[in-house]
Amino acid sequence: MKIKMLKTRQGSPDGIIVNTYNSGETVDVPDELAHVFIRQRWAHKLTDPVVKDAGKAPENKKNRKKLKT
Repeated sequence: MKIKMLKTRQGSPDGIIVNTYNSGETVDVPDELAHVFIRQRWAHKLTDPVVKDAGKAPENKKNRKKLKT
């Protein structure tokens, strides 16, 4: 989960290695660790921007040439 750190804190993403997460940095950490940081108000969750599919581009009928049959 992507989070933005509000305070500098240490945490272990795998239970073995301890990392320091600095205030102001955006990090991608396992959900379990992210939930701890968010619950303690040391970080907040970043949401991914929603990309909307605009669909097919409209046909430009003004410049369309008619074919002779």
